[in-house]
Amino acid sequence: MNLEELEKVKQKALEEHIPIIMDDTLNVMEKYLNTKKPEKILEIGTAVGYSAMCFTRFLADNRKS
Repeated sequence: MNLEELEKVKQKALEEHIPIIMDDTLNVMEKYLNTKKPEKILEIGTAVGYSAMCFTRFLADNRKS
């Protein structure tokens, strides 16, 4: 998913008062995922899946090394 589409999902969730991951929490998770380079991520209890969509770019298969 491109960043423009991801931003649309975020804005829609905020407009509809759907809880999504906060930006500061997302920054911490991105640093962790960038270090761990996971092959899989399981997220349980997603509302709109915003954080899962954000995390996908840190999956080992999506890395350009």
